[in-house]
Amino acid sequence: MAFRAPRSLVAGDRVAVIAPSSSVAGEVNRPRVEAGIARLRGWGLEVVEGEHLWASAPASELAGGDVDRAADLARAWSDPSIAAIICARGGYGMQRLLPVLPPGTLSTGQGKWLVGFSDVTPLLHRIAGEAGLQSIHGPMVAGLSDGEEVGTESLRALLFGELTDAPLLTGLTAWRDGEASGSLIGGNVALLAASVGTGDLVATRGGIAFFEDVGQHGFVLDRSLTQLLRAGWFDGVVGVLIGDFTMDATPAEIELVLRDRLLPLGVPVWAGGTFGHAILNRALPHGADVALGGGELRLS
Repeated sequence: MAFRAPRSLVAGDRVAVIAPSSSVAGEVNRPRVEAGIARLRGWGLEVVEGEHLWASAPASELAGGDVDRAADLARAWSDPSIAAIICARGGYGMQRLLPVLPPGTLSTGQGKWLVGFSDVTPLLHRIAGEAGLQSIHGPMVAGLSDGEEVGTESLRALLFGELTDAPLLTGLTAWRDGEASGSLIGGNVALLAASVGTGDLVATRGGIAFFEDVGQHGFVLDRSLTQLLRAGWFDGVVGVLIGDFTMDATPAEIELVLRDRLLPLGVPVWAGGTFGHAILNRALPHGADVALGGGELRLS
């Protein structure tokens, strides 16, 4: 697996903010997104709002109709003046958007960074598989104003190509010690499992699987991981990286499920990654070549 990185941003670049999943029009999320847009402008970027950014669909929490949300994504991706696309928030709706996205949309143009996580997970995989591009699993616009500054800065550094030799993650705990290197592939466990059979998922063979999740009971997490195992998604994986699991179960129960499902893979397993739905959400380059071991994750 080899995925190329889009070009780094520079001050003055235009970036699109779109809402491909849940609505951001409500009194809770609109101020967060507006503050996040102000943060992007503070980075010297020109923000272009998607046509349906502030839309909401009747009788649902979606940011407008499926076709409208897909059109915003397609328009931003095909516009050569847009250097990056940053999703406003996750929630729900990506699985409805992707089937109506015009075929071949993501394989056109020179490509650009797309930022998102959680419900955006299938889109990160579609970009890797269809365009051969890396993307960013990291803070979305709604989290730029109230997330931990370390996570926000990690996104800015990735977008602007300012990463040095500093590791992407530190302080990892070995559940099975060892070193591994390969493409970093993963996302939200629930969305990964829900994507089995869609053709969207990038295989982890020869790569390092990473994931996080939120708001699930232990048996639901077990079911999702079991689905991925049975579907062969972990076949040939060389390492596993576990992020934040802010769940509807005790940390001890979640750890038991993760150990039970993942340690039999027989590859290095490192936990404690500071990415996911907690207030500290470090940005990670989905599809990048990385090295895992010694309590750290680094670009390789």
